Amino acid sequence: MYAAVSTPVSQAAAFERDWTALRTMWHAEHGVPVDYELHATLFILGRGRPGGHNPARIDRARMAQSALDLIGSHPGVSVTSVHTTVLGDWRAAKTTAYTGLLRQPDWQLAAENEHATLVVDGDGTEALYGQAHTLVQPARIAQPAQQLPAHDSLWLQAADLVAYSACQSVAQQESRRFMWQWYGRHLPKAEPPRQC
Repeated sequence: MYAAVSTPVSQAAAFERDWTALRTMWHAEHGVPVDYELHATLFILGRGRPGGHNPARIDRARMAQSALDLIGSHPGVSVTSVHTTVLGDWRAAKTTAYTGLLRQPDWQLAAENEHATLVVDGDGTEALYGQAHTLVQPARIAQPAQQLPAHDSLWLQAADLVAYSACQSVAQQESRRFMWQWYGRHLPKAEPPRQC
């Protein structure tokens, strides 16, 4: 599963300000530091002690939903998510999903006469992103995705939360039943995750 959270450059600062305000509220109410890396699979399931605190699982779920609400309602912010059913070969599945993600915004950007740059979670060593860029040759995305650690980017943390909720809407793991409807409920403008 891959997900992208994007906005025109002219609206990026407003989203960043509102995201920081939300995280500041979490710090005041639950002790979760503003700079704590929001990694959905750990945070939502109650793993880790952000800032030395361990908010109740229900509070973590509510915080995650409030972040999705912000993403889903913020003017100009759009969400794209893709998944694949390639089985047995993790590398092939990852490549298929990422090329699908790369194609989707390129179509949208062309329709809006816009250009974009992509940032993905990574340490700069994953060759897949450059290979996929060469394969797809997206006209509206000039260069391969820049790889940054997620703790350095609120955009990556927002995309991780979207990807995890999209994954649960598709996979519907019984132990994550409480999340099955999050994607559709909190991201009402987003199309359902697209299968590649």
